Amino acid sequence: MSKRELLNYLIENNMGIPIPQIVLSMALTVLLSLFVYWVYKKTYNGVMYSKNFNVTIILISTVTAMVMMVIGSNLALSLGMVGALSIIRFRASIKDPKDIAFLFWGIGVGLSCGTGIYIVGIVGSVFIACILFILNRGLYDESCYLLIIKGEKIDFKSIEDIIGKYTKMDRIRMKNSTHNTVEATYEVRLKGEGDTKLLKEIYSLQGVKNVNLVSYNGEIAG
Repeated sequence: MSKRELLNYLIENNMGIPIPQIVLSMALTVLLSLFVYWVYKKTYNGVMYSKNFNVTIILISTVTAMVMMVIGSNLALSLGMVGALSIIRFRASIKDPKDIAFLFWGIGVGLSCGTGIYIVGIVGSVFIACILFILNRGLYDESCYLLIIKGEKIDFKSIEDIIGKYTKMDRIRMKNSTHNTVEATYEVRLKGEGDTKLLKEIYSLQGVKNVNLVSYNGEIAG
């Protein structure tokens, strides 16, 4: 198929789409993608928020909607479009696996609005947002922390006894030692608000130089 034939084909097969419907589809895509943008910003709990990534979600949604309106229901054109888009690679590294889900959410918004199935995009987006806000509130978290202790000639039996008084569960994660110092890291789940007493009692032990309590999200290096 030549370029002229392809252009004529696209014009002839898309003249049936009214301009008001195109405007409605694009406008609704932008609104829903802005909703995704807002949800991502409110539920983000990583180290550094990236506005550029969030803006990319809006762009992906609008481009997807536009592509779906061009393709329509033509199978041959859709396969050709897949081949053309296969040369594009997303080169930015995604550090949080949840970001991939937001990208798919943006694509889903573009697909639903681009094909005119608006109710799926609206209801689906509200449903996904509710799930994210519920999980983001930490209803099922159990106050998990990393307890990091540094010192010299530390009595770990006394430390473990103190930890047992103020935690529901504790587990040794790492223990390092040099000629002069010892460092131990425990994963702990606290009972209520006993963090201050826990730190004071451990710090009062002989040989303990530093005690740190760090919020823990399930990942640890080393």
